[in-house]
Amino acid sequence: MNDIFFFQSPIGKLKIETTRNFVYKLEFVDEVFSDMEIKKMYSISEQIREELVEYFEYGRKSFTVPFKLNMSKFYEKTLNEVAKVKFGETKSYGQIAKKIDNPKAVRAVGKANSKNPIALIIPCHRIIHKSGKLGGYSAGSDKKKFLLKHECIDLSF
Repeated sequence: MNDIFFFQSPIGKLKIETTRNFVYKLEFVDEVFSDMEIKKMYSISEQIREELVEYFEYGRKSFTVPFKLNMSKFYEKTLNEVAKVKFGETKSYGQIAKKIDNPKAVRAVGKANSKNPIALIIPCHRIIHKSGKLGGYSAGSDKKKFLLKHECIDLSF
Protein backbone atom coordinates (compact mmCIF):
# COMPACT_ATOMS: atom_id res chain seq x y z
CA MET A 1 0.00 0.00 0.00
CA ASN A 2 1.21 3.49 -0.86
CA ASP A 3 0.83 6.76 1.02
CA ILE A 4 -1.04 9.54 -0.75
CA PHE A 5 -1.28 12.85 1.04
CA PHE A 6 -1.53 16.57 0.43
CA PHE A 7 0.75 19.41 1.45
CA GLN A 8 -0.31 23.04 1.45
CA SER A 9 2.61 25.07 0.09
CA PRO A 10 2.75 28.87 -0.21
CA ILE A 11 1.93 28.52 -3.92
CA GLY A 12 -0.70 25.82 -3.88
CA LYS A 13 -1.61 22.35 -2.79
CA LEU A 14 0.74 19.47 -3.58
CA LYS A 15 -0.34 15.87 -3.97
CA ILE A 16 2.42 13.50 -2.89
CA GLU A 17 2.58 9.77 -3.45
CA THR A 18 5.16 7.53 -1.82
CA THR A 19 5.96 3.91 -1.28
CA ARG A 20 7.80 2.58 1.74
CA ASN A 21 11.13 3.42 0.07
CA PHE A 22 10.75 6.42 -2.24
CA VAL A 23 8.69 9.31 -3.56
CA TYR A 24 7.32 8.70 -7.02
CA LYS A 25 4.90 11.60 -7.49
CA LEU A 26 4.79 15.19 -6.27
CA GLU A 27 2.55 17.47 -8.26
CA PHE A 28 0.65 20.71 -7.91
CA VAL A 29 -3.10 20.14 -7.92
CA ASP A 30 -5.93 22.59 -8.47
CA GLU A 31 -8.70 20.33 -7.31
CA VAL A 32 -10.07 20.84 -3.84
CA PHE A 33 -9.39 17.83 -1.70
CA SER A 34 -10.35 17.44 1.89
CA ASP A 35 -7.31 17.02 4.07
CA MET A 36 -6.65 13.36 4.55
CA GLU A 37 -6.02 12.10 8.02
CA ILE A 38 -3.21 9.59 7.78
CA LYS A 39 -2.77 7.65 10.98
CA LYS A 40 0.47 5.93 10.10
CA MET A 41 2.72 7.26 7.38
CA TYR A 42 5.82 5.74 5.94
CA SER A 43 8.95 7.40 7.22
CA ILE A 44 9.65 8.49 3.63
CA SER A 45 6.35 10.42 3.65
CA GLU A 46 7.31 12.13 6.90
CA GLN A 47 10.73 12.94 5.44
CA ILE A 48 9.36 14.63 2.32
CA ARG A 49 6.84 16.58 4.37
CA GLU A 50 9.62 17.84 6.66
CA GLU A 51 11.89 18.68 3.72
CA LEU A 52 9.12 20.66 2.00
CA VAL A 53 8.51 22.69 5.17
CA GLU A 54 12.25 23.35 5.41
CA TYR A 55 12.44 24.33 1.73
CA PHE A 56 9.57 26.82 1.87
CA GLU A 57 10.15 28.20 5.39
CA TYR A 58 13.88 28.00 5.94
CA GLY A 59 15.48 27.83 2.52
CA ARG A 60 16.47 24.15 2.40
CA LYS A 61 18.80 23.97 -0.59
CA SER A 62 18.40 20.34 -1.60
CA PHE A 63 16.12 17.39 -1.09
CA THR A 64 17.58 14.16 0.20
CA VAL A 65 14.45 12.04 0.01
CA PRO A 66 14.94 9.09 -2.37
CA PHE A 67 12.82 9.12 -5.50
CA LYS A 68 12.07 6.78 -8.36
CA LEU A 69 11.23 7.61 -11.94
CA ASN A 70 9.22 5.26 -14.11
CA MET A 71 9.66 6.81 -17.55
CA SER A 72 11.47 6.28 -20.82
CA LYS A 73 15.27 6.06 -20.58
CA PHE A 74 15.64 9.46 -22.28
CA TYR A 75 13.25 11.17 -19.85
CA GLU A 76 14.93 9.51 -16.87
CA LYS A 77 18.39 10.52 -18.06
CA THR A 78 17.20 14.07 -18.67
CA LEU A 79 15.44 14.46 -15.33
CA ASN A 80 18.35 12.91 -13.43
CA GLU A 81 20.54 15.61 -14.98
CA VAL A 82 18.02 18.31 -14.08
CA ALA A 83 18.11 17.00 -10.50
CA LYS A 84 21.78 18.08 -10.34
CA VAL A 85 20.98 21.78 -10.88
CA LYS A 86 21.64 23.40 -7.53
CA PHE A 87 19.49 25.76 -5.49
CA GLY A 88 19.94 29.33 -6.72
CA GLU A 89 21.22 28.30 -10.17
CA THR A 90 19.62 27.92 -13.55
CA LYS A 91 20.59 25.95 -16.63
CA SER A 92 19.24 26.22 -20.14
CA TYR A 93 17.45 23.47 -22.00
CA GLY A 94 20.46 23.39 -24.34
CA GLN A 95 22.92 22.97 -21.47
CA ILE A 96 20.96 19.98 -20.20
CA ALA A 97 20.83 18.51 -23.73
CA LYS A 98 24.64 18.77 -23.97
CA LYS A 99 25.10 17.20 -20.53
CA ILE A 100 23.14 14.14 -21.64
CA ASP A 101 25.23 13.90 -24.83
CA ASN A 102 22.37 14.86 -27.09
CA PRO A 103 22.94 18.55 -27.94
CA LYS A 104 20.20 18.69 -30.58
CA ALA A 105 17.53 17.42 -28.18
CA VAL A 106 16.66 20.83 -26.74
CA ARG A 107 12.92 20.48 -27.39
CA ALA A 108 12.93 16.92 -26.08
CA VAL A 109 14.55 18.18 -22.88
CA GLY A 110 11.68 20.67 -22.58
CA LYS A 111 9.18 17.87 -23.09
CA ALA A 112 10.89 15.71 -20.45
CA ASN A 113 10.72 18.64 -18.02
CA SER A 114 7.00 19.02 -18.70
CA LYS A 115 6.53 15.34 -17.75
CA ASN A 116 8.47 15.62 -14.48
CA PRO A 117 6.44 13.57 -11.98
CA ILE A 118 8.22 14.91 -8.89
CA ALA A 119 8.25 18.70 -9.04
CA LEU A 120 10.57 20.52 -6.65
CA ILE A 121 12.59 17.39 -5.86
CA ILE A 122 13.66 17.41 -9.50
CA PRO A 123 13.87 21.20 -9.92
CA CYS A 124 12.61 21.63 -13.46
CA HIS A 125 11.68 25.21 -12.49
CA ARG A 126 15.43 25.97 -12.69
CA ILE A 127 15.57 25.19 -16.41
CA ILE A 128 15.14 28.26 -18.63
CA HIS A 129 15.76 29.34 -22.23
CA LYS A 130 19.32 30.26 -23.20
CA SER A 131 18.04 33.80 -23.86
CA GLY A 132 17.11 34.08 -20.20
CA LYS A 133 13.36 33.79 -20.78
CA LEU A 134 11.65 31.55 -18.26
CA GLY A 135 10.15 29.01 -20.60
CA GLY A 136 7.21 26.89 -19.61
CA TYR A 137 6.28 25.23 -16.36
CA SER A 138 3.53 22.66 -16.15
CA ALA A 139 2.20 24.17 -12.89
CA GLY A 140 2.13 27.67 -14.41
CA SER A 141 4.59 30.50 -14.94
CA ASP A 142 3.46 32.24 -11.73
CA LYS A 143 4.66 29.25 -9.70
CA LYS A 144 7.94 29.08 -11.65
CA LYS A 145 8.58 32.78 -10.95
CA PHE A 146 7.78 32.31 -7.26
CA LEU A 147 10.16 29.36 -6.94
CA LEU A 148 13.00 31.15 -8.72
CA LYS A 149 12.53 34.26 -6.56
CA HIS A 150 12.34 32.04 -3.47
CA GLU A 151 15.76 30.71 -4.46
CA CYS A 152 17.06 34.29 -4.91
CA ILE A 153 17.47 33.92 -8.66
CA ASP A 154 17.51 37.28 -10.44
CA LEU A 155 14.58 37.48 -12.85
CA SER A 156 15.55 40.80 -14.39
CA PHE A 157 16.92 39.19 -17.55
